Amino acid sequence: MMRTAVGAALGGVALLVSGCAGDSQAQIDDSTSPSLGSANALVLRTMTSGGIAGLGAPGSMPDFSLYGDGRAIAGRTHPMEYHLTPPALRRLVADASKAGLATPRTVDNPNIADAMYKVITFVTGGRARTTRVIQGGGPADDAAVRFLPRLDPAGWPRGDQSAAPKPYHPKRLAVLAVASAGESSGAPWPFKPLTAGTPLGGRTCTVLTGGDVAKAEALADRPEWRYHGRTYRVTLRPLLPDEQNCAALAH
Repeated sequence: MMRTAVGAALGGVALLVSGCAGDSQAQIDDSTSPSLGSANALVLRTMTSGGIAGLGAPGSMPDFSLYGDGRAIAGRTHPMEYHLTPPALRRLVADASKAGLATPRTVDNPNIADAMYKVITFVTGGRARTTRVIQGGGPADDAAVRFLPRLDPAGWPRGDQSAAPKPYHPKRLAVLAVASAGESSGAPWPFKPLTAGTPLGGRTCTVLTGGDVAKAEALADRPEWRYHGRTYRVTLRPLLPDEQNCAALAH
């Protein structure tokens, strides 16, 4: 009921594109700004990429995702679900506009080797715009650098949230598998064939739905499985509300 009410409250509501970036009492101009879209429409997302470890490869979990109904999902290992109130959601998206995230660019530092970046995706006017912010070397006075902490739900005031945070339980679960060398070991894989999926960054991707999602989550602590005489290393990747299949993970 809470999610439906939030989504309904946002229908036809528009974004503010002018005013003071830090003003929590900003007024919304309904006549000139685009709507937030449907409940499952992505509005904002951050992803960590780069570095020596090569973060951000296909299949990686975003750090943060915000949707049109005020839901936010944050955390790569144990994702949590948050719910912004409609006014707090409008303020956050308005401030994303004022931080310049509607114009793609890179906040860089050529003196840093093997740098990691925070990649911010901002969907406005039906188009995704990407800003890359170097980690540990960007200018502190840059608007995007100043805005990034706003995308950490751990710092959101309780009054800006319409419900208490809770663990995120996906409706669909991606299974990312790669064959290992050596003798066959591990328990038999109990779900869809691991070899019949979609190629994704050197792994094979299949999607579990329905009752198989909870069953697989209960087995997530077992990284190795046996299938057709071979050992596979398996990673379970929750699919987010805007991700319907393996193709959505090929970013």
